[in-house]
Amino acid sequence: MLHRQRHRSLHAELDNGDQTVHAEQMNISPKSKSEITRGRRVLIAHQGCIPIYRKSFYERLNEGTDTEFTVVHGRAPQGSDLIEASPPFNFPNIAVSNREFKFFGRSLIWQPVVWRSFRGEFDAAVIGDEVKFLSNLAIVVALWVSGRPFIFWGFGYHQYDRARQTRAEKIAEFIAVRLKALLCRLSSGYLVYTEGGKKALSAGTARPLRIAVLKNTVDTGREAAYRERVAAETKEQAFHDLGVRSDSVKLLYFGRLVKTKRVNLLVEYASRCHHIGRSVDVLIFGQGAEEEILRSSAASLRNVRFHKHDDLRLARALRISSAVVIPGYVGLAVTHGFAHGVPILTREGQLHSPEVEYIEDNVNGLILPESSEAFFRALDEFVDDPELQLRLAQGAERTASSIDMHHMVDTFRSLVSECLAGNVEKKRINKNAASL
Repeated sequence: MLHRQRHRSLHAELDNGDQTVHAEQMNISPKSKSEITRGRRVLIAHQGCIPIYRKSFYERLNEGTDTEFTVVHGRAPQGSDLIEASPPFNFPNIAVSNREFKFFGRSLIWQPVVWRSFRGEFDAAVIGDEVKFLSNLAIVVALWVSGRPFIFWGFGYHQYDRARQTRAEKIAEFIAVRLKALLCRLSSGYLVYTEGGKKALSAGTARPLRIAVLKNTVDTGREAAYRERVAAETKEQAFHDLGVRSDSVKLLYFGRLVKTKRVNLLVEYASRCHHIGRSVDVLIFGQGAEEEILRSSAASLRNVRFHKHDDLRLARALRISSAVVIPGYVGLAVTHGFAHGVPILTREGQLHSPEVEYIEDNVNGLILPESSEAFFRALDEFVDDPELQLRLAQGAERTASSIDMHHMVDTFRSLVSECLAGNVEKKRINKNAASL
């Protein structure tokens, strides 16, 4: 009877603005399906959507395990400019309509999945550390009052993309920082992106019970397959496909086209090279709020080429590029570039994500001066020095060998399992104590 009820629920399409896809609706083996239906269910509520760089991770996370990791997702939050992965999704997921609204100028988001947590559908939850997701806070309450674990997943420290200016913004920051500290103390564990996040948490007063370092990365195995595929092509094919010269030095940017990335500086550098006759081509992949402005500023430049995101075409661009240049905020493009043996160049003084820790200055990339003129001069030196380009590329190859998704998946699963086991033991101890 219980099996039949469980089987029906796996196929149900719910009337609360969401649709669940479970093991039976995915392209996985019968053995994996039976393992998943017998195991624990863990909700993942992170970033509000499924970005393209997370799809492979969620697939890998659900392979060969008796724990079902169910991802709740809607459209990318407004202003995030995250590039969403396209379905189908071969992992358990709940598609919802995110409800987004403003409060004192801050975006707040509600995902209609909370009632499932109160009903006890999940044994645990892994939630992002962005407090703008009010539904995540409600999920925490649902789990905490019922004695089930919740785990944070994020940077390990509070970070804004700009300084708070108004009184309302400062109040919002004050509340957010203290709310995160409280949740850290209540959490069963924290999955941080890098060692820097672990150090920040360990040094704070709100240290969580358990901390694990994921070594946040893209699917390096998948990128290796793309790299092998384009290596079988001629470089001339890539030059033609991407619209660049065969005898130029290629500099690549890929990712979100937003202000914090400062891609405008790369366009300015291309303009400077164009006018003085320096043979440099700039390739820009991505989309975002700044795309129209950037395209307009580069309209007269024959050495700047824009492309929408395409995995194969991006792999071709990485093959022929001397460096990935990110003048502003860096993210997972760091590990993506390293996976193709391409060094990363960025600037000092930027509000970077944790992945900046992977860049070793003058080893696998360069941390260039912040001022525009000094940045341009440093780029000139890099462009004119083939030996430096080769040495940094070799460093990127070495770094890539130490970062892979296997570690990320294993660490994620291990901490979740530890938290679930710890919760069972805690309940056993409490039960024994109550019987005395």
